[in-house]
Amino acid sequence: MKTQRRRALTLLLVALLEPLAASASAQAAHSFPEVPVAGSPQGSHGWAYATMLSGVALVGVSFPLSAHADDLYEQYQVATDPGEIERLYDETNRYDWYARGALIGGELLVATGLYLRFLHHPKPATKSPTLGLVVTPNRCALAWRF
Repeated sequence: MKTQRRRALTLLLVALLEPLAASASAQAAHSFPEVPVAGSPQGSHGWAYATMLSGVALVGVSFPLSAHADDLYEQYQVATDPGEIERLYDETNRYDWYARGALIGGELLVATGLYLRFLHHPKPATKSPTLGLVVTPNRCALAWRF
């Protein structure tokens, strides 16, 4: 019997206090003005992704170039004709340089793309500084606005 009375009393109390709580939350909602949060303007990251993709492609190309240089070097080691030896040596060096350049260039492009995507935050477009002469009845001044 006591539990039924407690339940009934609790329900009555909730029913009486609910309109009071609703009006308090409505007052609180109206007492503070809504301030819109200005999000940072998100530009396209296409250039950053294209740079990273180009870098990854160059790094990937460096491996077959290096493998080809290794194959040429093996041929150079077993060659007996002096003209063939010189040609294979020069070609080995050239492909080795290509492989190194592709690897280093690819790494630089990946690093540049990561910088552009995650670290570089361009400033919003603003007007360029203007220099002008302000002449009013009370003053005459040089104004520089930026």
